[in-house]
Amino acid sequence: MKFREERFRWLVAPLSCAAVVLSAPVVAQSLSDTVESVSGSASAFGEAVHTRMDTADGRRNNTKPGAGVSGQVGGALRSGANHLSLNYGGSLSTSRDLPSGDQTDSSSVNGAARYDYATTANPLDFNLGHSIQSVRNNTGFLLNAGDYDTRNTLTSGAGLTFQPGEVSSLRLAGQAGKSYGSGDLNDSESQTVSADFSRRLTERSTAGLSARRSWADDAGVDTTIDNAELNYSLYLENGFFSFGAGKSWSEADYPGQSTQESDAMTGFLTRTWAGPETSTSVEYNRRLSDSTTDLSLNLPPQFAFLPDTIELRELVVSDAVLVSHNTSKLCDVCSLGATAQVEQLESELSGATTYNYGAALNLGVDITNLHQLTASYSWQADSGIETGRIDEQRHQLILGVSRRLAEDVRMGLQLRQSWVRRKAENADQEQYAVRLFIAKDFSLTSTR
Repeated sequence: MKFREERFRWLVAPLSCAAVVLSAPVVAQSLSDTVESVSGSASAFGEAVHTRMDTADGRRNNTKPGAGVSGQVGGALRSGANHLSLNYGGSLSTSRDLPSGDQTDSSSVNGAARYDYATTANPLDFNLGHSIQSVRNNTGFLLNAGDYDTRNTLTSGAGLTFQPGEVSSLRLAGQAGKSYGSGDLNDSESQTVSADFSRRLTERSTAGLSARRSWADDAGVDTTIDNAELNYSLYLENGFFSFGAGKSWSEADYPGQSTQESDAMTGFLTRTWAGPETSTSVEYNRRLSDSTTDLSLNLPPQFAFLPDTIELRELVVSDAVLVSHNTSKLCDVCSLGATAQVEQLESELSGATTYNYGAALNLGVDITNLHQLTASYSWQADSGIETGRIDEQRHQLILGVSRRLAEDVRMGLQLRQSWVRRKAENADQEQYAVRLFIAKDFSLTSTR
């Protein structure tokens, strides 16, 4: 394992250093020349929270006051060959005693950022990434986001693109990722080398062939995954279409066990429809992977759908479908966003099959020039082994109304309800909160 890591670093290090040098001059440019769109808010709040929990001794409940601050920032910046996308949110509040006798954590952060350097005038490209996520591995779903363990992930990579012809290109790349876990989570790392060949068929269509090898190390488990895939993409007048098909092979060395080998057919299918007021996307993805290998696959984060929590997984074959829709045509003063996801996971170690589900709905209504109504609902669920029936799920409903006090300052009232349902007896939890807040918003948009 150590030899593989050294070989990978020898490949990536000079590419990464060169990319940093080439991209450094953009730091001195003014913000007005680089902003595509950046928006966010910062708020202070006071609240009252009522919590109910089922226990073996019966139902317990309490009501506690709280106060804190929260914030959110998201957007994109571009300058020449440099592009940065980010979306972060977090809160810091007073801890509260729960009916079970435990105490809530005082802070929570969730989000991701991605930086890319790429230009057709330079064969070198470079990327950096960061994400922070809540992990529900051994806890199941919890009422309070801050009570989960937290995982920070850092990624970096570089590539060289060659042009063997006017309509063909070959990209050789290396990528590395490392995660840092809190609580009971292990640190893990992985590396990937890849080769991607593409050829333009028409002005709007491209076909390609990709091959990669990934190495991963997590808690003494060494995993190697090879993948080869054919792909095709087509730009349409109303959107985009792409698909791919291939195969993956894996070897996993578990401590005290023999090497386990497996393989699976893989592929993807994506169709998006885009218009001036609506956008819709349907995605299907079949992969052979684990959470550690994913660190170095150079997968851009889904900024439009960052789940509240994730579940780390061993080596699995996953089939996932993601559907999203955004529109402002619902009414003249409304905006609506909806997302749904279902995923089937088949373990390559035990052969067990489980399912993950998720959905989110966000609605905004400008009642008047000064008043706004917001409503959001999110749902996550996990199934039992082999059954497909939901064993555990978490719902959250947030209703809010706000009044604008100034151009970038608003004050409002928010009602929040969260509830966790489990098949196990005496395990349901509910939480109701009333929050009064004052917030300052900001927004920067390019005028170019």
